[in-house]
Amino acid sequence: MSVALFALKLTCITMYYMRQILNISLPLEMVREIKSEMKRQKFSSVSEFVRAAIRAYYHEIGWRRLQKSEKDFAEGKYTRANSVRDLE
Repeated sequence: MSVALFALKLTCITMYYMRQILNISLPLEMVREIKSEMKRQKFSSVSEFVRAAIRAYYHEIGWRRLQKSEKDFAEGKYTRANSVRDLE
């Protein structure tokens, strides 16, 4: 077996074990909406759709934190760091 093929197999095995299966139950109407949205946005699977939705959720959380941080800074609600050690 070539080194490249071995590395590819090792990567696939690692990626396989890094995933966890999560089962959820949803109302029928929500499932219909998800499947409709999947087709519209051309997602290949429900899992792909859910992963994209979770990424969007995390992005939104980050955006809100950034906005709050900018607002706090504008209002003078911050502590001045004199060195990198002050950030710890």
